Amino acid sequence: MAIDIKAALSKPANAAKFTGAFIAAYMSPAFGTRSKTEIDLLVFASLIEAGAIDPEAPEYDIARALNITPTRVRNLILNWQLRSTSAQGDLRGAIVEALKKTRFSNDGRLLTFGVESPLLKEEITARLKRKGVFSDASFSKELVKLPADAFVEFLDEIVDDETKKQVRLTLVKDKQIPDTSFKALAIGVLVALGKKAAGEAGGALADELLAKPAAEKAASFLRGLLSGDAKGAAKGLAKEDIVGV
Repeated sequence: MAIDIKAALSKPANAAKFTGAFIAAYMSPAFGTRSKTEIDLLVFASLIEAGAIDPEAPEYDIARALNITPTRVRNLILNWQLRSTSAQGDLRGAIVEALKKTRFSNDGRLLTFGVESPLLKEEITARLKRKGVFSDASFSKELVKLPADAFVEFLDEIVDDETKKQVRLTLVKDKQIPDTSFKALAIGVLVALGKKAAGEAGGALADELLAKPAAEKAASFLRGLLSGDAKGAAKGLAKEDIVGV
């Protein structure tokens, strides 16, 4: 559904919210002291406050509504997120929720997933850099490409210990794997299924790859892991789906 800013602001309640948010911020610290960039950001934030724009809507839809480029929309959203999110806030929960919704593909070497939120994308990139991992963002600013073992290092940091423990215990109980660490298990699953998916896909496109059995298993494993569903993560995995077993 297209975003209609004029229609949204034609409602008295929304117009009042927009006006109140804009005037309160524009008068602080003093009238006329804000730069054009700051005023643009203020208008954007006020539109969000009034419910005229959903910051989680596709960037292209927002760009069409404002008649600006998607790149400029992305910058506006990032700056709004940075100012509206507490610097001390823990974004791990938001990252996990975003990863639950995204689609993954694996070519046997690199794991690729998309995160549209500029703030979460930057947070993920920063967390990876602190571990010495530099993801490939040359194709799209919304996509993250990195080796499976590096992604598992990242998961190891944001997934709670109980979920990791239950995933391992479930697979050990089903005699799919020997008793081993979460990281070794997850790397083994992603590498093995990635190689299988690459063999199944051949020259297929990413969307076609996701429809292949091995890719479906990998996606199911990650969905269960990120949802805290240990049994769901382990469901359908066999010994041959895990490297080193």
